[in-house]
Amino acid sequence: MKLIEREINILLEKGYYKNKEELMDDACRSLLRNRPHLRIDVAATLYERAEISLTKASEIAGVCVEEFKEILKDKGLLMEVSSIPKEELDKQVKFIIK
Repeated sequence: MKLIEREINILLEKGYYKNKEELMDDACRSLLRNRPHLRIDVAATLYERAEISLTKASEIAGVCVEEFKEILKDKGLLMEVSSIPKEELDKQVKFIIK
């Protein structure tokens, strides 16, 4: 048995974690907190896959939205901008004006 497996088993035996999944969640959060480049890459990938919004991705990356846009640009990733049909936009404007 590898040392890491023994360490995991001890942490579970001692009751520091309810189960292996909880331990792995904590380990992953710690890893991403201590390695910003990994956190940014995860956020960019989730955004690229359209699994999260630009705002959420910038939150995960730990940077402001504008900085995250620059990161995406540097990585050659396109930002998805949803368009609203003119009719829907007109309805929203009329609603606001009323």
